[in-house]
Amino acid sequence: MIWQKIHHWFIPHKETHKKARLISWEALLIYVLFFIFLQVGFSIVGYSKPGILGITSNVDQKKLIELTNKERSQKGLPPVLENEALNKAAALKAQNMFEENYWAHFAPSGKTPWDFILGSGYKFTYAGENLAKNFYASNDVVSAWMASPTHRDNLLNSSYQDIGIAVVDGVLNGERTTLVVQEFGSTQILGTQPLVNSGSKKSVVPVEEYNKKPQLLTAFQSPQVGKPLLDPFQASRGTGIGIIFLITILLMVDLLVLKRRGVFRLSSNHTAHMAIMSVALTMLLTSKPGSIL
Repeated sequence: MIWQKIHHWFIPHKETHKKARLISWEALLIYVLFFIFLQVGFSIVGYSKPGILGITSNVDQKKLIELTNKERSQKGLPPVLENEALNKAAALKAQNMFEENYWAHFAPSGKTPWDFILGSGYKFTYAGENLAKNFYASNDVVSAWMASPTHRDNLLNSSYQDIGIAVVDGVLNGERTTLVVQEFGSTQILGTQPLVNSGSKKSVVPVEEYNKKPQLLTAFQSPQVGKPLLDPFQASRGTGIGIIFLITILLMVDLLVLKRRGVFRLSSNHTAHMAIMSVALTMLLTSKPGSIL
């Protein structure tokens, strides 16, 4: 009796030929709900045990500058030169995002991108900022920026002459996070008010803020965080791929069993299941961690 009940979870019913319970529409709904609860669970763990979740990144500051200049050279633009003041501005911006626990160009406390640039002692006439977090490799970061029209325009802006980048690990929203801050700048006289490009927003720096003597901010100290115990992206991706393969195998078994019983049918339900599985598997295989701003 027990085996017969278990049997129906994997094999079509002997008399009614009803699909295995694990590939019913009710089961698909359970899989969706499971993924929702999985993400909620990650959030709960992140806030209760900060730093347990996260990725281990291999993003390198020097490599990012090299890749940035490679993209610029391919468009016939001059390279941007590494600037220590902008490096400090980028590091201070990353530190502030961890301290105030936010992911944005403008801080909840009101700090702006130019606060960090001017605070580092860099007197710009034109500046820009690109942000990224939780990428595994340097080329993934630059590829993501280049795939976004606003970030690409910033990276390929001919007005910039200097660059500063910081790659900093810390805990953001409960997860171990690798932040990348890319600051661009130019001290050339452009005949306009100082401007800052941050994401899709172009801001004119108020004259009173620009002209006041820069106050160097607190010396940067990189947060000390250990390696995460679990990568939520890989865990979610692996779980999803596993469920899709299980459903695919059960669908194949379903068709094979029905064929052997002489009641073979390729129903619309089979087609719908396979279409959904194909789309879901494609999305999982092509998905990548990380986000830009």
